[in-house]
Amino acid sequence: MAKLVFWLFHFLSRWMLRLYYPGMEVEGRHHVNHPGPTLLCGNHPNTLADPLIVGIHLDYQMYFLANAGLWLNPVMAFLIDPFCIPVARPKDRQAGAQGGDKDEVFNRTFAGLETGKIMYIAPEGYSELERKLRRLKGGAASMALEVEKRNDWKLGVSLQPVGANYESPTTCFSRAFIRYGEPIDLLQFREQYEESPMRAIRALTNLLTERMQDLLIQTKNKAEERVLRPIERAVQNEVPMKVSDHHYRTKAILSWLRELPEDRREKLGAVATKYEGLLRETGQLDVEFSNHPDRKLSAGLILGIPFYLYGLLNHGLWLILITSIWNALGIDRGYKATFQMLASWFLLPLTYLLQTLVFNWVYPEGWGWLYFFSLPVVGLFTLKYWLTYRAYWKGRFSGSGKHDATLKALRKEMFALAEDLPMRG
Repeated sequence: MAKLVFWLFHFLSRWMLRLYYPGMEVEGRHHVNHPGPTLLCGNHPNTLADPLIVGIHLDYQMYFLANAGLWLNPVMAFLIDPFCIPVARPKDRQAGAQGGDKDEVFNRTFAGLETGKIMYIAPEGYSELERKLRRLKGGAASMALEVEKRNDWKLGVSLQPVGANYESPTTCFSRAFIRYGEPIDLLQFREQYEESPMRAIRALTNLLTERMQDLLIQTKNKAEERVLRPIERAVQNEVPMKVSDHHYRTKAILSWLRELPEDRREKLGAVATKYEGLLRETGQLDVEFSNHPDRKLSAGLILGIPFYLYGLLNHGLWLILITSIWNALGIDRGYKATFQMLASWFLLPLTYLLQTLVFNWVYPEGWGWLYFFSLPVVGLFTLKYWLTYRAYWKGRFSGSGKHDATLKALRKEMFALAEDLPMRG
């Protein structure tokens, strides 16, 4: 039963994540997609989506270390208990979560690894809306080394770093780049661990940190992130790239920024953050002021309008419901993309069924099932149309806002100060 629930969950997660993160790419899947004991260590910027988006690319069942607070919901507890281990943080215990103390977590993890399972852990310990890797806790390294020692260093645990890179973690239908790094050989720490466990745990945690940071866009602080974001976004809108190439170009831009003379970097930062702040204030997007190729008029843009409107109309109920539920629950914005994805598992089939029943009532000639099966097709077309041509529609009325002249001037100044930045990676 547990295996059936997991693979059903895996199937639903796979198609829903592909829908909510179109253009998703994967690198290094071969490093982890194999049987055998594996401790998979991932960053944690996007709450429940992180283990899902890491796990859907694997052909083997994965087990998760998850916040004990999830078990407070009986429905959620029933669904996840067969393949999740509760880890109780102080705030989870304050909320009434049971179990998940350190000994239980370690023993259940050891048992999983000793039977050849893939175990997922987020060593940062909590989720935060940042791209950079925060300081890792020593639990992952401690588990990996201790389970090897218990098995006379013959278990062969693969300590596997993975980085989940979201272009916009809280925005549905953005892009993601999942990078599985090379596993870390634990045997190199055997002698050190037997002499001083704490020193070995620190050394392994430091190495794991370096490996995971290399898989991400690792900014030094929020100030550097605020400078990088508007620059990388503007570059992407001028010279669009697939998500993997954009990732590596952003790393190159970050390196370029750090090598600038301090006075030039400070001036560029001031302009970039002012530009970004004004965009947020006015609710506008950089693409409106760009030369993005999709801003040009094309046959597909014109011919697709009626199909797009038809799809939008037939998914209006879903949009209204999911937005209304989100607003009513008042959930933190860090959970927005995850909530909308999980809720759509139930809301999309439900709204499709309701609309089909209404269609059959209005048109009782038996066309209802044809209409029902057309809904996911036209829904996918509508999504593709919006992702492809939104640059055109967003920029169609550029020049009508009272701050547009200022925004254009700031954008031009930003590029002038960054005239030698790596536009193509």
